[in-house]
Amino acid sequence: MTVRLYRDDSFLWRFTAHVREALDIDGRPAVVLDQTAFYPSAGGQPNDLGSLNGVNVIDVIERADGEIVHVLAAPLHAHDVSGEIDGARRVDHMQQHSGQHVLSQAFVTTAELDTLAVHIGADECTLDLPSPRLTPAAVERAEDAANQIVFEDRPLIVRELTDAEVACLPLRKPPKVTGRIRIVEVEGFDWSACGGTHVRSSAQIGMIKVTRTEKRGNTTRIYFRCGGRALADYRALNQLAAALIESFRMSRAEILPAIDRLRDEAKAMRKELAEAQSRLLEYEAQELLREHTGVIVKSFDARFARDANSLKFMAKRLTSGPGVTALLASNAGGRAHLCFARSADVKTDVAALLRGALNTLNSPAAKGGGSPEFAQGSGPAPDAASAQAALDSAVHELAKSG
Repeated sequence: MTVRLYRDDSFLWRFTAHVREALDIDGRPAVVLDQTAFYPSAGGQPNDLGSLNGVNVIDVIERADGEIVHVLAAPLHAHDVSGEIDGARRVDHMQQHSGQHVLSQAFVTTAELDTLAVHIGADECTLDLPSPRLTPAAVERAEDAANQIVFEDRPLIVRELTDAEVACLPLRKPPKVTGRIRIVEVEGFDWSACGGTHVRSSAQIGMIKVTRTEKRGNTTRIYFRCGGRALADYRALNQLAAALIESFRMSRAEILPAIDRLRDEAKAMRKELAEAQSRLLEYEAQELLREHTGVIVKSFDARFARDANSLKFMAKRLTSGPGVTALLASNAGGRAHLCFARSADVKTDVAALLRGALNTLNSPAAKGGGSPEFAQGSGPAPDAASAQAALDSAVHELAKSG
């Protein structure tokens, strides 16, 4: 069985080993060593990366028989190897993993909530708690408790104990194995059965920061960052705040009220604009009804483009009275929008006209449908001529039927 060097020294970046087995994993070369400092993906913690004799290790897997398999970017032609761990990645994972132990226990001590699941991602880490409602104050209490442990610089003690010795400890969760069990203790605060890599003291975790929470059914997902990740996140947020302060030319305390005012003003302006657009569409519909009888054909070019909802509003308005068939088109953003409608007393099947018009666009992405009384569709159109051609096709079919 592979000797796991990282269990005795999580800060071991270089080691030597002998290749015991060469194999293939999904078309990639791979090796099993007699000993390794590479941590495999397990327990929610990602695997290490690095190299063996200069060949990149792109994945590390724990096989069903307990062996650790190193998946390589290229074949390794050697029996003896020198391994090197990506130390920055390892330290980041240790900060997140050790921070998770502390934060999970902080939620136990401040809110009596045990952690259900853990994930250490490339950007954010999460832990799931058995509570559908977790107040901001409760989250802050746990966050404060966790960071207090960081400030106290408590040692993280790793040791292997017997079942009897483990039974005397206040573990957060019962171990999944028996026999010799690896226990990671944050001195006097948390005891967990864990095979992962950890920092030497709580101070090496750095700041523990909850970034957001998310309700997920009967549970709450806590998103957090520790150490270097927390610093990078704070730096990004501080740069954003500085940019807003510079842009608005006001103090940090004034930014949120200013944004609230802008949001309210934008909402009011959108409402006014929608009302003005409705009045304009009503006016245009009345003009078309005065200028035309029976069949009304109108194409809007890019300068006066109408979206699908505007065409629908106008078509419905034009056909609200008797004796009208409305064939409307608009070209905007590289698409032709078509909207066909008829009055209740007209027998034309506008859905059939729409199908023919969409075929004129000659694209599988041209789609639409509707009923004999009303139909809408759109498709790619590089210019206004394409939309006009589709409209002309419908007019031609209408003339043939009528």
